[in-house]
Amino acid sequence: MFNFTNHKETKHFCMYCLRCFSSSFLLTEHVPDCYQINGTQAIDLPAKGSKIYFKNQHRIQPVPFVIYADFEALTNKIDTCQPPPNFKKSFTDAYENHQACSYGYKVVCHSDQSYSKPVEIYRGREAI
Repeated sequence: MFNFTNHKETKHFCMYCLRCFSSSFLLTEHVPDCYQINGTQAIDLPAKGSKIYFKNQHRIQPVPFVIYADFEALTNKIDTCQPPPNFKKSFTDAYENHQACSYGYKVVCHSDQSYSKPVEIYRGREAI
């Protein structure tokens, strides 16, 4: 969380919402709004029927890790059966069987590239 802001001095984090503050005074001012006396996080809901919009796109914090993954499968045609003519319920007609044959994934760390992993690919039996 240290790298999410450009402030390089001492940082003070709220233990309830993990927001970062540049001084202990700002953190102390924040705590009553964030955490009520009864031990739950303070939530102020908008008025019924009103709309809210997110406008501070520059304050979005990226997730620290992202995993990109993909499975590939071979499809084999299978014999199917048809529902009886007077059948009135929903009926699914399976016509292919998917058999996993390979997978690939990559781990990407946003803040520190040393934690990122190269692409890992496996092809063969028991891909799942």
